[in-house]
Amino acid sequence: MSFPSKFERKVKGTLSRWFGITFQSRSETSKVRNWVLPYCEGHGCDVGFGGDKIKKTDCEGIDFPQPYTKTGTDKVDIGVDVINNEIPVADNTYDYVYTSHLIEDFVDTKDALRKFIRILKNGGNLILVFPDQPKYKAMCDAAGIPMNPYHIHADMGYDFMMKKINELEGISYDILFQSNCEIDYNVVIVLKIRKSA
Repeated sequence: MSFPSKFERKVKGTLSRWFGITFQSRSETSKVRNWVLPYCEGHGCDVGFGGDKIKKTDCEGIDFPQPYTKTGTDKVDIGVDVINNEIPVADNTYDYVYTSHLIEDFVDTKDALRKFIRILKNGGNLILVFPDQPKYKAMCDAAGIPMNPYHIHADMGYDFMMKKINELEGISYDILFQSNCEIDYNVVIVLKIRKSA
């Protein structure tokens, strides 16, 4: 990270912490949008979108009624604390479920996956974008910026997530796309989910 970028992040961080000034930041979704859009066909949702939904049409934004991040101007369609509550949507509703930088905040990763898969149609696409936590930590340390305090798992990454997915019962899947930190610390996994029950 260049000196001007480091300086800008430190100044913004200080202004936010000391004076409560908020800044709109670039979403993690914006970094991977071109890769995952081909898998967002039909009626879908973006869980924990923080203002920048993966698609602007036929995509429901599910997040806190007042998202704690500000990465865009898209409005919340379904307001819910996803970590502590069920998503108030019927089973098998969406052709795709997209979520970016949310699953690492769940204590129980398998429960998060269950919640996402429950609302996904059989044969639908589950699109997960999340940090490789060791690489994210190294980036924060190098830049001298604080890490996101909501991240739960120190070993979060591609192998961690695939282990959790493989522990799920009642599903099988095909990997349609994967990227392990080709863009900074971002892991991207797109799965076609088949439900057996």
